[in-house]
Amino acid sequence: MTQKPDNFDSYTIGSRLSLRQVFLMALVLGLLIPAVFISVLSFNLQREQAENQLAVDQKRLLDIVALGMQEPLWNLSRQAGAPLVSSVMDDPRVISIRVSDTQSNTVFLSTLRSERRIGSVAFVQKPVVYRGEEIGQVSIEFDTEHLAIYQRNQLKNLLLIVVAQLLLSVVLVMTILHSRFLRPIAQLSQQATKLAALKLDEPFHWGRHDEIGTVGKHLEWTRSELKRLIDELKAKTLALEADIERRREVEDALRRSENKYRELFWSNLDGIVISSLEGQIIDANPAFLSLLGFSLDQLKLQNFWGLLDRDSETQERYNLDNKVMRFGFCDEFEVQYINRIGNPIPVSVKTVAMRDASGRITAVWRMVRDISERRAAEERMQLAAKVFENTAEGIMITDGDVRIRSVNRAFSEITGFAQEEVLGQRPMVLSSGRHNKEFYDNLWQVLNEHGSWQGEVWNRRKNGEVYPEWLAINAVKSPSGDVTHYVAIFSDQSERKAADERIQFLAHFDVLTGLPNRSHLQDRALLAIQNATHDNGKLAILLLDLDRFKTINESLGHAAGDILLKMASERIRTVLGSGEVVARQGGDEFIILLPLVSDAAAAAHAAERILAEFSTPLEVYNHSLMVTGSIGISVFPDDGRDFDTLVRNADAAMYHAKSSGRNNYKFYTADLNARAREILAIESQLRYAVERGEFVLHYQPQVEIKSGRIVGAEALIRWNHPSLGLLGPLHFIDVAEERGFIVQIGNWVIREACRQIAAWHAAGLPLITIGVNLSALQFRHQDLTQVLGNALAAYDLPGSCLDVEVTESVIMDDMESTVQSIRAIQEMGIRLSIDDFGTGYSSLAYLKRFKADKLKIDRSFVRDIPEDQDDTAITRAIINMARNLNMQVVAEGVETIEQWQFLEQHGCDQVQGYLLAKPMAAEQVEPLLRNATLLPAG
Repeated sequence: MTQKPDNFDSYTIGSRLSLRQVFLMALVLGLLIPAVFISVLSFNLQREQAENQLAVDQKRLLDIVALGMQEPLWNLSRQAGAPLVSSVMDDPRVISIRVSDTQSNTVFLSTLRSERRIGSVAFVQKPVVYRGEEIGQVSIEFDTEHLAIYQRNQLKNLLLIVVAQLLLSVVLVMTILHSRFLRPIAQLSQQATKLAALKLDEPFHWGRHDEIGTVGKHLEWTRSELKRLIDELKAKTLALEADIERRREVEDALRRSENKYRELFWSNLDGIVISSLEGQIIDANPAFLSLLGFSLDQLKLQNFWGLLDRDSETQERYNLDNKVMRFGFCDEFEVQYINRIGNPIPVSVKTVAMRDASGRITAVWRMVRDISERRAAEERMQLAAKVFENTAEGIMITDGDVRIRSVNRAFSEITGFAQEEVLGQRPMVLSSGRHNKEFYDNLWQVLNEHGSWQGEVWNRRKNGEVYPEWLAINAVKSPSGDVTHYVAIFSDQSERKAADERIQFLAHFDVLTGLPNRSHLQDRALLAIQNATHDNGKLAILLLDLDRFKTINESLGHAAGDILLKMASERIRTVLGSGEVVARQGGDEFIILLPLVSDAAAAAHAAERILAEFSTPLEVYNHSLMVTGSIGISVFPDDGRDFDTLVRNADAAMYHAKSSGRNNYKFYTADLNARAREILAIESQLRYAVERGEFVLHYQPQVEIKSGRIVGAEALIRWNHPSLGLLGPLHFIDVAEERGFIVQIGNWVIREACRQIAAWHAAGLPLITIGVNLSALQFRHQDLTQVLGNALAAYDLPGSCLDVEVTESVIMDDMESTVQSIRAIQEMGIRLSIDDFGTGYSSLAYLKRFKADKLKIDRSFVRDIPEDQDDTAITRAIINMARNLNMQVVAEGVETIEQWQFLEQHGCDQVQGYLLAKPMAAEQVEPLLRNATLLPAG
C-alpha cells in the first residue's frame, strides 16, 4: 500500500475495448486468416491447372499440324495443307501458323489472324518428319491473354466466397455469443453496479444453470445478506440511540431534582440495593431485582452476603471495613453476584454509607451495574488482539494520512521489519519498484470508489529480497463517511509461486536428470517436423538404452542407479550440437532429437560420438563401471512422418542393436518392426509361462574323456510354446533378461533340476552333477543362496549335485559382492564352473580369487581344432592353465572324432557335444545313465 496521490481526482481509467469488440476481432481474425490461406492455395492450384491445360493444348495442336503436313509438304501441295491450317486457326488462342520447307528454305504455308489481342504470347515449333527425314518446320504462335483473364475471374469468385463465408460465420457466432455470454455478462455487470451502489431492495433473478448463472446466484446471495446486515445495523443503531436518549433523560432528571430520590431510585438503569451492616436487605430498585431475578419480597428474605460468591464476599467485606466504614464510600470495584438460578453475574459496584441523624453508619447503599456485555466486549477485544498478533497473515493498519500505526508479528516475520522500524512511516518503505505509477493510481481509484482493493503485489523485505504477496486493503470510515484508517492484510506467495514453477518443471522435465521429458521433447519434435516438411529436409530420432542397467541397479542399489543415470545424461548432453536435444523417456532410455540432418550418415556420426563418450568407465560409489549403450535410429520422413512412429521405429532398431551384441547402433528397417512385434508377443506370454508349466529342461551329458563315464549333465531350458512349439533359449532368454523375468525362470530351473536328480536317484540311478546356468540378475539376487539351499533341502540332496555355471562377464560386474556370493555357494558344497571361458575378460587375477572347480572352453575355440592353429594354441593354453590352477577342464561343442582325440591327447578332463549326444529330454537321458558310459561311435 502506498500514499494516496494528492491529485487523485485528475486520474481516470483509460478507454478499453468492450468484450463484444474483443470477441469480434478474435472471430474475424480466426476466420479470415484460414480462409485467406485456403483461398490462396486454391487459386494457385487452379492457376497451375489452367497453365498445364494450355501447355497440353499447345502440344496437341502442334502435333496435329506437324502430322497433317507430312504428305502436303512432301508433295508440295499447298491446297492439301490449307484446310488443316484453317481448322487449327479456328481456335481463338492461335495467332499465327507458319509451315516452312527445310529443303528449299522457303515458307510453304503461312497464316496470321487479322485481329490480334494485346497481351503475352507463347511460341512453339516442331519439325515435320516424313519417312525418317525432316522435311519441314511448323511454328505456331499462341495468345495467352485469355489465361490471365480466366485467373482474374477465378480470383474475384474466391474473394466473394471468402467474404460471404466470413460474414455468415461472424453473424452466427456473434448471435450465439450475444445470447449465451455477452447479454448475461451485461446483466451481471448491471447487478454488480447496483450492489456496489447498495441498491438492495430488488432481487436478482437468475434461471441459468451454467457458470454465469452460478455467479449471478452468488451475487443474489451477497445482495440478500448485505441487505440483512444493513437492516440489522440500522435497527441496532436506532436501539442504541434510544438507549442513549433514555440515559440522558435520567441524568437530566437527577440534575433537575435531587429531592426526587424515589423516582431516581426506581428509574435508575443501574441496580441499587440497600442493606444493613449485617447484610439484611432493606430495599432494591427494579434494575437490581431484574439483574438477579428476584422479586422485592423474595430478595428481602435473602441475606446480602449470600448473593456473592466466596472471593467476591471477601472483597466486599474488606471494602466495607477498610473504606466505607472509614471514609464513607468506596470507589468502583468489580465482583460477581449470584442470581436466583445460581449463575454468576459480573458487576461493577460503588458503595456509599448511609448515616443516621447522629452520623453513625447504619446501612450501605450499593449501586450495581451489569458489566457482562463489557466483559464480553473486552474478551472479544482480547481475542481480536490475539488474532491480530498471531494470525499467519501480515496485517498493517495506517491512519487516514496513510502512515503506519500498527503491525502484527506476521508482518515482521514476512517483511523483516520490526514494529518500531515502520511506525509513523508510509508503506512505500516496502515498495519493490516493480510497479509503475499507473498501477498505484488504479489501486487508489478502486480503493476510494469501492472501499476495498485486492490483488497480487511485489514488495521488498528488509534484506532487499523481492517477494510476491496477495494483498487486500479495506478502508475504515467514520459514521460521517470520512476515512479514518486503512487495514492491509497480506500473505507471502513465495512458496505458492515456487510450487507453481515446480509443477511447470515437473510437467516438462525429468526430476532425476533435469532433462526434458518425452512430452516436452514431443513438442520440440513436432516443431522440427513442421520445419523439415516446409524445407523438404530431414531429421533423426535416436533412442538409446543403457546396456545391462538393471544388473547395476540390482547389485549396487537404486541410489547408484540414479547417479549412473545422471552421469549418463551429462555425457550425452556434452556431445550434442546446437539445437540437438536429449530427453529421458523413462528408466534407462533416452531419446535424442537431431532436428536437422543432411542424410543418414549425419545421424550415424552423432550415434558414434555418443557411444565413444561411454568408452571410459563411470565411477559410482568407488566402483568403476563400464557402461555401454544400444542406439536405434529412425529418420524423417523415410521411417515415419510423425513423432510416435519415429520413436516406435527407433525403438525397434534399438532392440536390433541389442540383439546384435549391444554397444552399437542400428538404423530402422521394415523387418525390425516385425521383430519388435514378435518380441512384444513373446514378452506378454513369457510373463505367465512359469505358472502355466510351459518350460521344460533338456540335458546334455558330460563325459569323462579317459573312461567315457557319464559324470554329469548340463541343464538347458526349452519353452514349450503353445503356438510356436518347442523354442530354444535364443528365442526368449534375451527378452527375459531385458524385462526382468530371468530371476523367476532361473529359480524354476534350479528347483526343476533338483527334482529331476531326486527322481533319477529314486529310480535307482547314481547321483550325478547337473550344471545350471545363472544370469547376471539372478547371481546378484540377494536370496540366491536361500533359493539354492531350499531347492536342495526340498529333495534331500547334497550340494555336490549342483554345478553353478556363470560367465566371466557376470563375475566381473561387481567383484566384491561376487566373491561373497561364490564363497557362500561353495560353503554349501555346490560346485562353480566358469562358462564360455576365453570370450570375456580372461583375467588370471580373478581366477586366482574365485577358486572355480571347472573351466568350460567355449565352443568357438573347439569348433576349428585341430585345423586352426590359433584355436589349437588357445585350447592347449587353457588346458595347461587349468591344470596348474587345479581346475578341471570341460570342452563344449565337441562334434568330431578329431576334436575328441586332440582334447584327449592334451589332457582335457571332460567333454560334451553332438559327437556324444544332443540335449535331450529327461526320459531319454535315463537309459544312458543306466549304461554309465558314453563313447563316440567308431
